[in-house]
This record gives sequence, C-alpha cells and structure tokens, in this order.
Amino acid sequence: MRLFLKLRNFLIYQNGKLKRLPLPAVLFLVILPVIFTGVYLSAREFNNQTKAAFARREALAALESLFIQEKFDGVVNIGVSLASRPAVYENIQKGSWNELTKDIESVLQTFPYIDSVTLFDKGGVLKATVPLAPEKVGESFAAHDYYQGISRGWRPYVSESFRHDTNQDHNVISVAVPVKSSDQKVVGFFLLTIKINLIIEWSKELGAGFDGVTYVVDKNGKLIAHPSIRSDDNLIDYSTVSVFQKLLHGEQGVEIIFNPVENEKQLIAYSPVKRYGLGVAVVQPTSAAFSVRSSKVAEYVMFWVLIVLVFSLSFYRILKNRVALIEQRDRERVLLESMGDGVVAIDRSWHISLWNKAASTITGWSKEEAMGKPFRAIVKFIRERDRKEEIAFIEDAIVMGRVSFMESGTLLIRKDESEIAVDDSVAPLLGQNGEVDGAIIVFRDASRTHESAHLRSDLAYATHQFRTPVTEAIWNLETAIDEKDPGKRGEDLRIVYQALQSVKKLSEHLVSVSEIDQGDISVKTSSVSLIDILTEVQKNLEPEAKKHDVKIFITPVSPMAAVNTDPKFLKKILYEVIENAVVYSPQGAEVIVATTFHKKEILIEVVDAGMGILEEQQPLIFTKFFRGANSGRRSAGSGLGLYLAKAYIMLLGGKIWFSSNDAKGTTFYLSLPLE
Repeated sequence: MRLFLKLRNFLIYQNGKLKRLPLPAVLFLVILPVIFTGVYLSAREFNNQTKAAFARREALAALESLFIQEKFDGVVNIGVSLASRPAVYENIQKGSWNELTKDIESVLQTFPYIDSVTLFDKGGVLKATVPLAPEKVGESFAAHDYYQGISRGWRPYVSESFRHDTNQDHNVISVAVPVKSSDQKVVGFFLLTIKINLIIEWSKELGAGFDGVTYVVDKNGKLIAHPSIRSDDNLIDYSTVSVFQKLLHGEQGVEIIFNPVENEKQLIAYSPVKRYGLGVAVVQPTSAAFSVRSSKVAEYVMFWVLIVLVFSLSFYRILKNRVALIEQRDRERVLLESMGDGVVAIDRSWHISLWNKAASTITGWSKEEAMGKPFRAIVKFIRERDRKEEIAFIEDAIVMGRVSFMESGTLLIRKDESEIAVDDSVAPLLGQNGEVDGAIIVFRDASRTHESAHLRSDLAYATHQFRTPVTEAIWNLETAIDEKDPGKRGEDLRIVYQALQSVKKLSEHLVSVSEIDQGDISVKTSSVSLIDILTEVQKNLEPEAKKHDVKIFITPVSPMAAVNTDPKFLKKILYEVIENAVVYSPQGAEVIVATTFHKKEILIEVVDAGMGILEEQQPLIFTKFFRGANSGRRSAGSGLGLYLAKAYIMLLGGKIWFSSNDAKGTTFYLSLPLE
C-alpha cells in the first residue's frame, strides 16, 4: 500500500501541484485500490465463512454431545426412580431379593429399550437380574468398571462399553444407580444396560449434515456409535487417534484431517459428554462442509467485479470533485485550528488522537508532544476544593455515551505546573456501529470569566460587609454619649472598639485583595526559621484563642529547619489558616499544627475539631467573602482570609487544600517548595 501511495504521488503531483495524466494512467490508479480492496475483502469473507463453517460444525458437535447426555440422563432418571421406591430398599434391607424381581420386570416392560436390569448388594455381589440368570446370582462383580465407578462416590455412573455378562453376542453400556435407605445409607445398586445399537439410533436423530457421519466413543476411546457398526461387532479402539485423544482429555474443537481411506479431506468437530466421560465427533467432507463458503465467496467476487466496473465509469466525476474535497478539508482544519477553545479527542484507551492549536496555548504542550500520548499524562484536571483528579465527567461520556460537563471549580495543571481555572464539556465519539469509540473534550481558560464575575459582585458585597460593623459602631457610640452609667458607657465603647477593629481588618483584607487582583505584589525570598515563624503566629493569635477558649498546639520542629520563602507572606498564610481553625473550633478544643519535611517540599497540616464544612459548600471555600452556612454567629470575619491564604501560597509556588467531614472537623494542608 505504501508503494502504491508513493507511485500515486509521483504520477499525480509535480512540485506540490496536481498535474495532468493520460486517461489509462488515471484509470489504473483509480481502479487499483478498488481491486486491492475487493481481493482483501474477498479473502476476509473467505476466512469469515471458514470460521462460520467451523463454528457450525462445532455447535453441531456440542449439540450432539448434549443430546447424548440428555438421553443418558433419561436412563439415569429411570434408575433413580426405581431405586427411590420404598419397597425396593426395604426388601433389600430384609434380604428379600426375589421379591424385587417384579419391580425390575416392570421397568423392562415400561422401557423396552433397556436391555437388562440387575441388582447388586453394596459389595458388588449380584442378587437379582432380569432377564433371569440364576447361574450368576451370588457371583461378585466388584472387579468390573461399573462397580469401581459407582463405589467411588455412590453417585450415578455410566460405564465403559463391554460384552454383556449373560448374553455375550452383543455389546452394551451400563448405567449404575445407587440404592439408599431412608437414612441415606447405601444398601446396593441397580445396573441398567442398553445395547450400543440404541446409541447409534440416538446419534442419527439430529443428523450430521450432507455426507456427514457421527462418531460416539466411550471413556476408553472404543467406538460405540457409527452408522456402519452393529452391536455384535468387535469394538474398534480409537484412543490412539490424535483427535479422539483430545476428546478423551475433555477438549473440544474443530480440525481438518486427511482420510487416507476415503482419499479426501474431512472436517471433524468434536465435543465431550463430560458428565459421563463419552465423546462425540461429527465428520463431514470439506467439499460439503464448505459449500456455503464457496457460494458466498463467489457472490463476493461477482459483487466486486461489478463494483470495479461501476467505479471505472464514475472515476472522472470523482477526480473532478477531488480538489474541491481537499479544499473543504483544509477549511475544516483551519476552522479547528482557529477555535479559541481547546479541542482534544481521545480513543477508548484514553490516548490523544486530536489536538488543536488552542489546546497547546492553554496547556503549554505542543501538538507533537501530545499526539498519541495518554491523555492523563498530558492534560491534568483537578478539583480545586480537594486537589483530587477530576475525570469523572470524561468517564461518564465514554461509559454512558452522553454529553457531560466539568465540575465547577475545576483546575488545569499546565506543563509548567501553573494552574488555571477551566470549564466546558465533553461529548462521546460514536463509531459507525453506534458504539462509543472515544470522547472529544472541549475546554477553555475560564480565569478571566471567573474574575470578571467576581469583580462585579465584590464591591457590592464589600459595601454590605462594611455596613454592619459601621452601623453597630455608630449606634453604640450614640448610646455611649447619652449614657450616664460609667459601666454601661464602657461596655458600649468596647463594642464600638470591636466593630471598628472589624472594619480595620476588613479594610486591610480589601487592600490585600486589590493588590492581588492588580498583580501589584512582589515576593522577596530569604531563608527563614520555620519554628520562629510558627511561634510568632501562635503569639499573635493568643488573644483570639483565649477569647474562644481554644489552645494552639505546635508539634515539635527542629530549630535548624528552614525554608527559602517570603516570611511576610508565610506569616499571613499561617495566620489566616490557623485563625480560621481557632474561630471554628468548639470551646476547650485544641488546634494542632504539624509539620512534615519531604524531599522537595514541606507540608504543614492545621487540624481542628470544629463543625466541618458542608459538602455542597466545599467548592466555594477559597472564594471571596465566603463563610460557611453552618458557622452561625461564631465568626464576624470578612470571608477573605482563606482566599488571601490561597493567593499568597500560590505566589510562593505552593498549594493549599483541605479535607473535611460534617461535624467532625477540618484539616488544611499547606505545601511549600523547600527551594
């Protein structure tokens, strides 16, 4: 095929442009791939029909084995029914063997295809038989296969084929069924024999197809059913034939063999009757077995000859429209590359099969780096609230075959490890058979959109936040002016002071937010002692902790432990996160600050035993002015502390996330690079 493409490009293109060709050359180039396709599909149809013929013969062999099994099940059921009669095991227990002859005779009268019924005691000694054979009564048959088989587990057992013990002129196969007393103790067993002629008749009932023959062998590989054998013939041993060796080992399958006697190839399908150790093989000449294949392939060849003729007549129009089709594809490619949203297609194995220019711009990965790679190794979506991977919406599209959308608060980790907010959707890619072959993910940088939406509401919300403490301060100040009681006046002034402190804190937070939004912040790193930073923050928070009756416990940190970062921002981050834990902890609780050093980063955990964060509000925890619905009146904060903590830690190249259970507390995790 590659040689053909090179030849086509050499003949059709010159200096990158389409050139004229003689009609015979164009006709040759147009028809050649069609011929190749016809040959390929005809060969594939040949193989498919061959497989279908194999499957049909295998199914027939399996059906034959199931049919033989059901027939033997019927004989077993007769034996079980006879053995279950109360009079049978009661007479056996009494030793009244002669009384059982009538029960045995009734079986032969009802089921004439049963050759004989014999009753043995538990030790294998013959006690009664029909037809009568007095000379055999009292003789031990413990060495026979049927006794050895049934005595192993005292369950119904089908024996090997053998010459009848009382009538040596025909071959039989027997079914042994145990007789158990009312307390389930074995007291003897029945032996029901059938002539192999009956098995031959069974094998003919389903038929083996045109010129087909069914073989049935016993557990030792002796042929017990074939159209050309009789019950008095000497049984032929097939155990050395390779196909029947597989059959006796419980294997099933289909093979083509050469029969030197018939001087022809034959298709043989074989299937074991596993329950009883027998085997069934269905043999048919390949000429008959593959007759459907021959006709189907002939039809296929005729069809493709017609296709070649029609295609030859239509080539001119196709060639004329070819340039237009190429131009259309180029327009589509330009359209895809011009889209502002990132477009990525993946197959069912999650390997990237499509990557547009916007995807490179947003993620930082080039098309050459991304194509063919595992999607999750290139595009990393995480949930902002818990830093866990967010791919559920893609799995939903591939598994359920429906359009799905990203969870609110989804972040994209770019090639340079920076993070941006993204949103959009994913749709399943459907194949021609309607099954999902993959998915196409469309995403865009939502940072500006989110910022714009927040900016529109920030001013109104900040005004509302200022109004409450200012109003409270004015009202209590007016009350204090007119108050005559010095004690009450002092209380009013204390409330005024606290309200103005809230206004001061909110104004400081708003200034910090403004600096962050405008990018007017510079980071000045230096090596700082971590324990000094933690101790200073703990000291600054002592009044707040005392107010809420909460203790701040810092796990031991080596005085030598240092981190290269901006100490001012690190203090602000720790202050906001630890203060948040203090405010939301119950009275008498303890806030634990633990530090762990890893190879390239330091992890600080702030654990409280507070009320937790409601699951539906967890995606909003780091947004501006957010305060939990379950906070009640515990906090008069601005709702900007955690937002600032996240903004500052991102400036330091770190990360912040949390885990929380409703009414069981919250743990915040701060990760900072050591260098």
